Amino acid sequence: MVFQSSLDHFPLQSITMMLVCIIAIFLSFARADTISSFLTDGENKTSTSLEVKDQEWNDLSILRQMINQETVIRLALVKNVHALVSDVNLMKKSFAESETTISGLQQTIEALNILVYSLQKENSELKNSSIISQTRMMEFETRIQTLNENVSSLHDKLNVNQMESDEKRQEMFNKTNSVIADIKIELRYLSVTLFDFKEHTGMETESRDKKYKELEQYFGSSVDELKNTIFRTKSGLSNLTEQIQNIEDFQTEMKGELTENLNRTVTKFETQFKTSEYDRLKLSSTVSSLEVAQMNMSKSKCDVSRKVGFSASSNAYDINWSSGALVFPVVITNIGNGYNPSNGVFTAPIAGVYVFFVNVQGYYTQNVYADIVQSGSTKVRTMAVSDSQDRYDAGTNLAVLTLQKGERVWVRNHSGKGYYNDGPITTFSGFLI
Repeated sequence: MVFQSSLDHFPLQSITMMLVCIIAIFLSFARADTISSFLTDGENKTSTSLEVKDQEWNDLSILRQMINQETVIRLALVKNVHALVSDVNLMKKSFAESETTISGLQQTIEALNILVYSLQKENSELKNSSIISQTRMMEFETRIQTLNENVSSLHDKLNVNQMESDEKRQEMFNKTNSVIADIKIELRYLSVTLFDFKEHTGMETESRDKKYKELEQYFGSSVDELKNTIFRTKSGLSNLTEQIQNIEDFQTEMKGELTENLNRTVTKFETQFKTSEYDRLKLSSTVSSLEVAQMNMSKSKCDVSRKVGFSASSNAYDINWSSGALVFPVVITNIGNGYNPSNGVFTAPIAGVYVFFVNVQGYYTQNVYADIVQSGSTKVRTMAVSDSQDRYDAGTNLAVLTLQKGERVWVRNHSGKGYYNDGPITTFSGFLI
């Protein structure tokens, strides 16, 4: 830069004049030597005029040669000065380009420094997020362990409740049987009472007939006595009619109460019987399912070629996944080679009944809904709904599907976006039963 500024202060003509002055000084020194030699020769009286003339011609030839050399040197200097000026211009352009390049590089360095700062900040944020994720994973493990303990305790309570329910059902059944037996005894007692009442009524009718006969026999003896007897008979008949009516009303009331109680008891018994029958059917269905599963397991053990199963996991989280199939590229198991890790689709190698399970871990506070799809048709759906209090929620579901050979099953986004991955958390599995 200093050299460039110096050249700017001295133009081309000044440089040329300086070079001419230098050459003139050089020629003056040469002429001084020639003149001094000429004077010396003039003073020498022994020199001849011919030698003087020869010396002059030699000096002139030397002067001419020097002038020619001066001209050649001047031309060479001019040429070199022009070349130097062009080189200086090229150097100026090169310096300008270098300065532009340096300024661009400085801007690039500043941008890189900003990028490095942002990367460092992002790295620190990722470290903090990783620490938070590890803490939440520990919390999830603790919750899962607590949930397992609660499930086991609930299972034990269900067993106890089932046993108590069975005992109560048996006790109720026994009570119902005893109540029915008591009702039967009461009905028998009522039947006996009615039979006795019929016999008593028959006896009263027979005695009345006898009295009529006696009245007919003694009719002629006394009308007044007959009237009194008829009056007493009518009074007795009225009393008997009232008694019969009271007995019939009592019998009707007793029948109503017994019928109502019997209907209630029968209704309770039918309800309990239906409940017992429903439980028996469920138990029978469960036993049948277990038998079928056992048979299928036996068949699958006998036929190794029918074993089909896979498990796969995602390899990274994606906060923007909002459509299409969810791909699980990390293959854990792939017996039968039915699962394709490149597109996340399982193709049934043989026909049969398959069980599929999916777990989608939601990302932070985002919500996502995913479907298990069979040949384009949604079969089951899972959801992972999170908020600021409950983050990284998980959505699971299971489906039992009947597939023909070549049918495909995959996991597809229904709504929402994003899923989380920290190891084999977001997974997709299936097997032939």
